[in-house]
Amino acid sequence: MQMRSCAVWCLGVIGLCLVANPAWAAPKKKKHKAETAEPAAAEEAPAAVSDEPKDIDSLMNDSTKNKPAPVKKQEVAAPDPDKPLYNDDASSASSWERPPAEAEKPKKKKKSEIIEEASNKGDGRNKSIGILAGYGLALGSGLTSLNPYGLGAGLQGNYELENHLVIGVGGEYFLGGRDPNATNNNGVRVEDFANYILGHAQVGYNIWVSNELIFRPAIWVGVAIAILPKSAAHLSGLSITALLGPGLDLEYILGPTGWYIGGHIHVSIPVGQQNSTKTGLPVLLTFGKRF
Repeated sequence: MQMRSCAVWCLGVIGLCLVANPAWAAPKKKKHKAETAEPAAAEEAPAAVSDEPKDIDSLMNDSTKNKPAPVKKQEVAAPDPDKPLYNDDASSASSWERPPAEAEKPKKKKKSEIIEEASNKGDGRNKSIGILAGYGLALGSGLTSLNPYGLGAGLQGNYELENHLVIGVGGEYFLGGRDPNATNNNGVRVEDFANYILGHAQVGYNIWVSNELIFRPAIWVGVAIAILPKSAAHLSGLSITALLGPGLDLEYILGPTGWYIGGHIHVSIPVGQQNSTKTGLPVLLTFGKRF
């Protein structure tokens, strides 16, 4: 009995010594820590990449695993053949439709271009010649009781400058009037007659209403020659005075050949004494050609 008690006591002492000694307890603690750290390290460590080549099945499996999910395409309805591609109704046009094309705005002409265009009107010719025919009315008293104008004919030539100023020369001969039964102061029957010859230069300005129509204010400046019976007042049978003839001319070009028709109306004013002049109003038609 004593032997058993002694043995138990000895084992107790030895055990107490082993527990109290840190050299024996340390390896157990370290081993415990190593065992708890190994699973965490195993979880955190990345999978080792194998240097061995993969077979075709493995590569295909990897490509299918790493392939992103396909994006679903939005289905577009097929166009209706009966419906137009674009909506012509501007009031109901949607935002995606093509906007209506804007009409090109006309460019404004500069003043210089307008002036140049107006100055370029014409037919490209600057010379003209024409024949005139018409009738002259007698205005007022003087010279004779007869009409010294009457039926008449003439010729007119003009030259147009670049600024549309016109200079020219012309002349008209009027048949005038005649009275074979006239008598003098003594009652003796004498023949009475009178007619005019007008010679003049012309100065005017061509206003081109269009490329075919010309309106021309002009004036005659020249000489008026009245032919009369010889008398005490007119010993030579002539009365020669200066002439002024303001008036208007109108010409219409018939075509590209340059032929034209027109009219002239001028007031014939012989400048001189009352008993030696007779004012008239010749109204003449003209036909000619431009060169």
